[in-house]
Amino acid sequence: MDPFEDTLRRLREAFHAGCTRPAEFRAAQLRGLGRFLQENKQLLHDALAQDLHKSAFESEVSEVAISQGEVTLALRNLRAWMKDERVPKNLATQLDSAFIRKEPFGLVLIIAPWNYPLNLTLVPLVGALAAGNCVVLKPSEISKNVEKVLAEVLPRYLDQGALVWARLS
Repeated sequence: MDPFEDTLRRLREAFHAGCTRPAEFRAAQLRGLGRFLQENKQLLHDALAQDLHKSAFESEVSEVAISQGEVTLALRNLRAWMKDERVPKNLATQLDSAFIRKEPFGLVLIIAPWNYPLNLTLVPLVGALAAGNCVVLKPSEISKNVEKVLAEVLPRYLDQGALVWARLS
């Protein structure tokens, strides 16, 4: 069997098993991502300097702090985002209960560009994890050092049943 097919099958099975749906699982993944950013800040700054010649200040402002802010925002609002939303009833639905239930899509592919390789990988990852999806990350083939840090270190902080790092190049 093709390794990509096997990976996608495994992620779909994990999603259909419901392991990514509980708020506790989502929050744990987001906290893990936040710890990754805090504990590996210097490593990320060094990788961004090697790949894109970004100073530590620029890396912090344009990549790390934005990603950390998204994690914080998602953790603060996760329960509210997951709540059912009541909708107005009309004459035909007066006796029914009407609401919008927010459900995850299932499997998400995030393809990272080269110019902001950390920010534009992790910010969509925050949204996908907060929504309860399984994720396939595809790094930019241009930002090799950031790709290496994410591929080798990030998996230690996240559940591997719901996330996979794809090297399609």
